[in-house]
Amino acid sequence: MKEKWQNLGPAQQFIIKSFVCVALWRLLYTYILQPLAFPDKILTKFIGKGTIIFINTFSNPLVKKAYCVDSKYAGEVILARGNHAILRIGDACNGLELMLIYAGVIALLPGKVSQKVVFITVGIAALLVANMIRCAGLEWVYEFYRPMFDTTHHYLFTLVMYVLIFSGWVLYINKLKNHAKG
Repeated sequence: MKEKWQNLGPAQQFIIKSFVCVALWRLLYTYILQPLAFPDKILTKFIGKGTIIFINTFSNPLVKKAYCVDSKYAGEVILARGNHAILRIGDACNGLELMLIYAGVIALLPGKVSQKVVFITVGIAALLVANMIRCAGLEWVYEFYRPMFDTTHHYLFTLVMYVLIFSGWVLYINKLKNHAKG
């Protein structure tokens, strides 16, 4: 078996490792983490509170400050102004899957562990901030350009997040190439 594995090319090994990791993650998440609402509940709240910072920083100072409240439904937080909800952020929008995709690919690529840790840490931090800005942008679109909300939510801002992930991978791969040359 070990000999068969070693006879596979790097791309084939990467694909097999990816499928195994995704399968293990789905099992872990579906049967253990999701029923515990971990890490979703923490991450969704964190994204909500960060989004509030961006909304309040860039909104009209005469408008009431926005704030984050727990929802009566599991798996979401509500951003509000006064008594009015201005945005709901659900667990599906907290970016967990995106961060796992980003980190998983880098973890499976060749390279030094220390470089991987740096790229994964910085990349996840960038994705968290980008997701907060994305949610603040969605609130702005909803408030001022409501007909464009679905398009920006499902396509434009999603595309931006995937471009960020792809850019992180490209930076990492270029770093590997530069080290191989030097």
